[in-house]
Amino acid sequence: MTTPTDPAPQKQARALKTRAKLMAALERLLRTREFEEIAVADIAREAGVAVGSVYSHFRDKPAFLAELLTYWQVRLESRLEEAEAQDTAALFRQFGSLRGALDAVTRAVSEEVAATAHMLRAVHTSARLNPAMADGRWQELTVRSFAPMQALFDVFALEITCPDPELAAGYLCYVFNTVFLRTALMPRDTLMQAAGLTQEHLIAETTEMIHAYLTRPRG
Repeated sequence: MTTPTDPAPQKQARALKTRAKLMAALERLLRTREFEEIAVADIAREAGVAVGSVYSHFRDKPAFLAELLTYWQVRLESRLEEAEAQDTAALFRQFGSLRGALDAVTRAVSEEVAATAHMLRAVHTSARLNPAMADGRWQELTVRSFAPMQALFDVFALEITCPDPELAAGYLCYVFNTVFLRTALMPRDTLMQAAGLTQEHLIAETTEMIHAYLTRPRG
């Protein structure tokens, strides 16, 4: 005698799989189009899912934005866990100097923002429309993202003259986020064009500015 299989877990697994397919489809579409330009039918077609079934997972198009914010939180936390498992201090020592390490960090931030610009634009739209979702978890993740900067200060303590390394580390993270985030949120940035700046200029001058800030003589 066979025991009937409980359909509930199977149904739940299918639902999770479909939801993941829809989110992956949305991310692919965001690489070439803004969220405002994408219709629910576009997401369904990209995912290979019937339009009608989409609404059993998302009540409307704005619901995708809320899910996108959660989706990005999970991805960011995973990236932080990977970074925290590394010996960041040893990585910084490989560059031999503060300037070399800052150039590497600045370039890495620029490349990471460029690679994820499509998601960052949508996530910021979601955070703006759903401010309640930008909760304490975001604050926690932000604080954790400062940790590599603390390692930088430890490794190059003899070069850095800042009297308050913790404050300076937070400031550096803020600078990196604001300078390069603008390039993600405004892909047609007329300010950069008007200033005659390329991405390479932005990387080089940001490195120079931060290095000067960290090593300037203190009276």
